[in-house]
Amino acid sequence: MNAFDPSNIFGNGIPITVTAAMIESIIKMKSSDQDIKVEITPKHIVLSGTTEVKKMMFKKNVAFRITLKPVHVEKRTISFELVEMEPIDRSFINQRIFNRPPFFEFENRMIKMNVSAWNIVRKIPVGTIKSFELVDGALKMKLSL
Repeated sequence: MNAFDPSNIFGNGIPITVTAAMIESIIKMKSSDQDIKVEITPKHIVLSGTTEVKKMMFKKNVAFRITLKPVHVEKRTISFELVEMEPIDRSFINQRIFNRPPFFEFENRMIKMNVSAWNIVRKIPVGTIKSFELVDGALKMKLSL
């Protein structure tokens, strides 16, 4: 009889799935003035919706569409490049949407997603992101053991 080998159960790592709805709920957290939808395709994460912009004493809802492309993984953080923003590319809008520590950080057209902040990953105290892929509706990753 063979000794217990955890790699038999988990294969190449522990599978974790972050859905579009999970990302949406984090972005909406602490902000009631945003109407945001998140779509995950095999190549990009696309956010669309409206956010309230204040200019002097006026408030206006501004529609936006942001396209993100994953470009780099380090330990438990995935970095996304801001590929496109419509109709206007304004840093303060990106800051307002993605300033969600410890989940997201926005700096220099890069969005860093710290997956350790997610409850689903926090339950696993060890391991780094071994691999990840975008599929329709989700970001699937494997944590190394």
